[in-house]
Amino acid sequence: MNSVERKILASAVELNPGQAQQLRLRRTVSDDVDVDQLIHLALKEGLAGLLYKNLMKAGVLEALDLQQKERLKSLYYTTVQFNLKLVHDLKEVLELLNENRIPVVLLQGISLLPQIYEDIGLRPLTDIDLWVLDKVYPGLVDVLMSQGYQRDSLYPNTLRKGSTIFDIRTHLLWADRIRSRRLLMTKGQEHIYRDTQSTLFEGQKALSLNRYDQVLYLGLHALKHSASRLIWLVDINNLIFDWRGSDWEALINRAQELGQKKTIAYICFLLQRLFDFNVLPEARRLLEKERLSLLEKAVLRQRVKGDSLPVWAPVILLSSGNTLAKRASFFMENLFPAPEILKQVFPGSANSKVWQLYLKRVLQLIGMIKMP
Repeated sequence: MNSVERKILASAVELNPGQAQQLRLRRTVSDDVDVDQLIHLALKEGLAGLLYKNLMKAGVLEALDLQQKERLKSLYYTTVQFNLKLVHDLKEVLELLNENRIPVVLLQGISLLPQIYEDIGLRPLTDIDLWVLDKVYPGLVDVLMSQGYQRDSLYPNTLRKGSTIFDIRTHLLWADRIRSRRLLMTKGQEHIYRDTQSTLFEGQKALSLNRYDQVLYLGLHALKHSASRLIWLVDINNLIFDWRGSDWEALINRAQELGQKKTIAYICFLLQRLFDFNVLPEARRLLEKERLSLLEKAVLRQRVKGDSLPVWAPVILLSSGNTLAKRASFFMENLFPAPEILKQVFPGSANSKVWQLYLKRVLQLIGMIKMP
């Protein structure tokens, strides 16, 4: 992260910064800082709440002018208000789901709030992500629609009511949209579902991924979206910052079992360089075995420098553990998905012919070419 503003963000990602971290933050803020740019970056990266609270803890919030302080404060309380609404709405839905014996797995941000973000204003949410098996999917949709939620015309697995959005998936790794994503794991998703854990969300029963599968899933999710927001990496950083050697050994064994050791190597590479993450010997041994190619390192350094990964990077990184044949299948379907998916990619193309959709895709891909 090159700019001083990005260095400040990297120093403001811990939930409970100690004296050393607070001192580091004070020293960084004392440099020539464009505070407006800092706030802009924090909002873009999903870190406005963490920045606000950590500047306050470090005693440097007062160094900002009134307008800047009010801006950060407003972003924090807007997150609090929005998240409280999502929590309330999810609790209502979970109560009905439990009455109908419909199990759901909480994913991503909504699952992390009760685990690591005691302060609800630190982790911005945009929607509620749920994973369900095919056999209970109709029941979940019926419950949501009975409460006034309506399907999105382009994304049928997205249901919304007002500002609250439920994003439902029947395959953990998004194979309900791109079938070849099933190839990302060497075992079926039923294997992961059997290892989910029961949890309570505002007093209501739900399921969550076990701690090791959660780290793997969050890593894959971040890579799928080109690591375009730092908050996704901060989530992982805050989940594992106090792990012991036994935890790392269990994670690496699980990653090997699912064919996802490269994902852990990628995430460790980013955490080390973005947040000075302390990689324990168990993880270092993994990094030594899973050596990254020059191309992989060059791609990941784009994120370290502050940019998102190149738009084509997920196709390369996510499939890295597969055979050549599986990688070819993965490449082709991700680059040229089914027409119904392309209609989602190109809103307003509902009446386009198939050849028109694929021509648009070819032109889009040509425009995306950007070498690290």
